[in-house]
Amino acid sequence: MPRPRKLEEPDTDTPGDLCSRCGMCCNGTLYNYVTLRSQEEVDALLKYDPAIPIITRSEQPTFDEPCRLHDGTGCTAYRDRPDTCSRYTCELLRAVDRDEVTDVEARLIIEEARALVENVREYVELEPGRPLAVSTWLSLPGSATPEARQAWERALLHLRRHFLGPDPDAPKVDAAAAIATGD
Repeated sequence: MPRPRKLEEPDTDTPGDLCSRCGMCCNGTLYNYVTLRSQEEVDALLKYDPAIPIITRSEQPTFDEPCRLHDGTGCTAYRDRPDTCSRYTCELLRAVDRDEVTDVEARLIIEEARALVENVREYVELEPGRPLAVSTWLSLPGSATPEARQAWERALLHLRRHFLGPDPDAPKVDAAAAIATGD
């Protein structure tokens, strides 16, 4: 039986269908901020939204996520997006490119990731407007409930497995407990 079709590569004008459906690299789920490589990149972004706060981190210009130029279905500055964004490919898209995951499977993985992240939001109170970026948390607050910890661990495992790839310096998660509960 033939595998369902592989997703098409994005062309120069629009992001690929998978990326458009996901957006987690832009909406603050995976990362807290984007690093800009040059003043030209800063200027290009500011022509789309002059009010984007540019913050210097480690002597590099950055802006916080969620990205104000992502409209929920794609980047409104796609042609002028930063190099960091244009070079980024998540683990899920790489798996699709290697024919390890079909587009249908990829969409289900995205839906599951969204549900797991939403579950974390139900347990962990976040500052309004701040990215969730559970993948960047070193730990939960000491006052976190066991349910909150389990939700975070499940989301973190799923995001690492399907979107970020392994990070040897990342906080350790009890994989057996998270897997036993469904991830």
